[in-house]
Amino acid sequence: MKFYSLLIILLATLIVYLPVPKTQAFQQNDKETITAEDLLAKLNKGEKILIFDVRTLGQYKASANRIKGDIRLEEEEIDTTLKNVPKDQEIVTYCTCPDEATSNYFAVKIKDRGFKKVFALKGGYYAWLRIDGPTEPK
Repeated sequence: MKFYSLLIILLATLIVYLPVPKTQAFQQNDKETITAEDLLAKLNKGEKILIFDVRTLGQYKASANRIKGDIRLEEEEIDTTLKNVPKDQEIVTYCTCPDEATSNYFAVKIKDRGFKKVFALKGGYYAWLRIDGPTEPK
C-alpha cells in the first residue's frame, strides 16, 4: 500500500512539472498586443488600421455590437480578405477569450502571410468596452 501511495505522489509530481503543449499562437516568440487605449489613440489621430473581429461564431452572435469599422473574419476567409491589402498595413485582431487566444491565433496566421504590423487587442472586446471605445450595431 505504501508503494502505491508513493507511486501516486511521484506521478502527480511529474505531471505538475511536465511541459504543457501550447497552441501555435503561443509558440511564436513574436506575440504582440496593443492596448485598447493605444488603439483608440491611433484611430483618433486618423491612422488607418484594419480591425478584424475574430470572435468565435457563438460569441459574435451573442453580441449586438462590434468595434466601429471592423471587419468580421473567419479563418477560411483570410487569404481572400487580405488579397489586396498592402503588407505594411497595420492590422489588429480581437476576440473575447482569455489571454487573447483567438486573436493571437489569427495574428499568427496573418503574419504567416507576410504581414509585419499585426497585433492582438489586449483584453479583447471587453477592454474596448471598458474604455468606451466606439462600437456600432452588427
